[in-house]
Amino acid sequence: MKFAELVSEKSGGSLQVEVYPSALLGNDRELAEGLQMGTVDAAVCDSSTVTGFCPELQLFSLPYLFKNSEHVYEVLDGEIGQELIDMFYEQSGIIGLAWGENGWRQETNSIHPVTCAADMQGLKIRTMEISCHLDYWKSLGADPTPMAWTEVYTALQQGTVDGQENPVQTIYTQKVYEVQKYMSMTNHVYAPMLMMMSESLWNKLTEEQQNICKEAAKEACAYERQFVSDLEARAIKELPDLGVELLTNDQIDTESFRVAAAPIIEKYGTEMGVMDLVSQIQAIGEKY
Repeated sequence: MKFAELVSEKSGGSLQVEVYPSALLGNDRELAEGLQMGTVDAAVCDSSTVTGFCPELQLFSLPYLFKNSEHVYEVLDGEIGQELIDMFYEQSGIIGLAWGENGWRQETNSIHPVTCAADMQGLKIRTMEISCHLDYWKSLGADPTPMAWTEVYTALQQGTVDGQENPVQTIYTQKVYEVQKYMSMTNHVYAPMLMMMSESLWNKLTEEQQNICKEAAKEACAYERQFVSDLEARAIKELPDLGVELLTNDQIDTESFRVAAAPIIEKYGTEMGVMDLVSQIQAIGEKY
């Protein structure tokens, strides 16, 4: 909605964006395919859903690659972020406009508080079906269980799985707290969103219109990051009153998780062919 508002404003009303929310035009994969075919003009997708078009984007699945949000934004809004957008275009033919935010993934469960990596031992955790995620949880002694998101609430309720991991806003808005007692702000994976546009539409725009869309996308994504941050802050404040025992990041032995993540980063970074980018990202992170 913010993007539509900004495009209209910056173009003096000559460009209008029609917004179709709630997967009305399809899921992320279908949206990306629609962008390739020109049946969808623009979309915002989680980076993990478009890795089939550009395997290098799998680097965002690596655990503990980023230190904090400042580190993330310096990477995404700088040369590396642009390099990834260029790679994505070369391999998919889809124009990347700007990086938005899905958020930091956190751990919840119904068994006990998690304060360090050893506390994950034996917990059956619902995860996405991403190889490096599965290997990471296994390395902590957990039992990762891939499952469609639509099945997760019931599985947690019935005890089929002990826990799950998702950004705070998902845990909050999807009421995961109703079936999970413990939550740890592990910040183990950062997930960006990518705002994209169809090349067929892009080529019909004048250079001035293209610049308007780029500027609007960057401003809209900055707005969305702040929106997510504000929602997360509200959730963290309210979740304890909703019955959740919440451990913030400074109450957790994050280093124990980072140590366990190092071999996963090395293994999968090498397999993905992105160790050069990983090294650059880690070098930027040294100041945070």
